[in-house]
Amino acid sequence: MIKEIIMPKLGETMEEGYLLKWLKREGEGIKSGEPLFEVMSDKTNFEVEASEDGFLRKILIQPGEMPIPVTKVIGYLADNMQEKLPESKEEKKERVPISPLAKRLAKEKGIDLTEIKGSGLGGRIEKNDILKITKGSEEKEFEIKPLTAVRKTIAQRMSASKRTIPHYYLTIEIEMDRTAELKKKKDFSYTDFIIKAVGKALAGFPLMNAAIIDEEIRIYRKINVGLAVLSRKGLLVPVINDAEKKSLIQISQERGSLREKADNDRLSPEDLRGGTFTISNLGTFGVDNFTAIINPPEVGILALGKIKEVPVAAEGRLVVKKIMKATLSADHRLIDGAYGAQFLKRIKELLQNPQCLEE
Repeated sequence: MIKEIIMPKLGETMEEGYLLKWLKREGEGIKSGEPLFEVMSDKTNFEVEASEDGFLRKILIQPGEMPIPVTKVIGYLADNMQEKLPESKEEKKERVPISPLAKRLAKEKGIDLTEIKGSGLGGRIEKNDILKITKGSEEKEFEIKPLTAVRKTIAQRMSASKRTIPHYYLTIEIEMDRTAELKKKKDFSYTDFIIKAVGKALAGFPLMNAAIIDEEIRIYRKINVGLAVLSRKGLLVPVINDAEKKSLIQISQERGSLREKADNDRLSPEDLRGGTFTISNLGTFGVDNFTAIINPPEVGILALGKIKEVPVAAEGRLVVKKIMKATLSADHRLIDGAYGAQFLKRIKELLQNPQCLEE
């Protein structure tokens, strides 16, 4: 029996993915549960396993730079290689495969694509194939590089966020002296305290722990805090589940494990799935203050700046305190300004009284 291989939908907001590579060749046998192909979505790679035993009868779509809609058929499994494919799709001649950049260059130069033999996978025409036949042309003053699949995913998600979500921003200054003292005693990072504080604050402000999907508000029962981290693939957001229930020790251990996975390109789809609110900390890079773009379909994101020693007036005299600026980006469709301000104030209270975070 012929079985369709489709681009899977691995998240409620996933609409398309990038096919990175096939892990089997046409004609190869495969067992149920074995990795069959690799896909990228939401800035991470994952292997998709075969659902049944069989043979990779036909590959319909080769790896490339174009996104593939979820549920689109990309190949076929069969019980044996003699099984006939659906008539409408067997050995169907397709248009010349070409990268978007090569297509644009060919159009600019008026090049007939039927005269070019592509050097890419499956005969795909790449940028260099076009440049080879235009090497006599005037040298450009810039280098052209196509967007990688990761950057395309980021661009699409962030553009959609700014286009569809009415952002507003609230900034507050938080005294971190007490947290700094406790940090020394307990050997945690500032980020551990912040994750715990955000988790506890979300428990009291359920609308911040929500999403808007298809004009529907979903208020989540679980509080899963995502932490934006820089990896070799770009910006990823691994998730600490049930952040409000976990101890600082548990949060510290889990955060460290996720950080190590990100550094070694080993984050799994499960590590990145299910976030309900996101923290972005650029203070570690020396940034004083910034505003972040909401990670849809969430309704808020907290941007954290550098903790600095600042002279502060207190009881008629100047004292030096450790100050951190925190900026909340909120979705005005659901979060009113006063609600967002109260949520931000609660985070401040918790971080200025960090003993509450050990309870």
